[in-house]
Amino acid sequence: MTEVLEARQAFDDARAEASAMVARRRALLGLSMIRARETGNGLISQATIAKDMNIGTQQVRSYEQAYRDWLRDHPGEQLT
Repeated sequence: MTEVLEARQAFDDARAEASAMVARRRALLGLSMIRARETGNGLISQATIAKDMNIGTQQVRSYEQAYRDWLRDHPGEQLT
């Protein structure tokens, strides 16, 4: 039974690690979208990004919010 419990703990740890990695990458994607819009001289909008990525503008807003949430939840921690 000890082996089963250890395997379960390793599984739970891997799931938590994967979730954290996805959250970080989602935040990085949001940051890149924000930067593209800031440096695009008004030529790059959320709609432009959404069209180029074949996603909806709400998804772009969601990625950008993921970045802001990450900053709030990880003060002082480097994202990149």
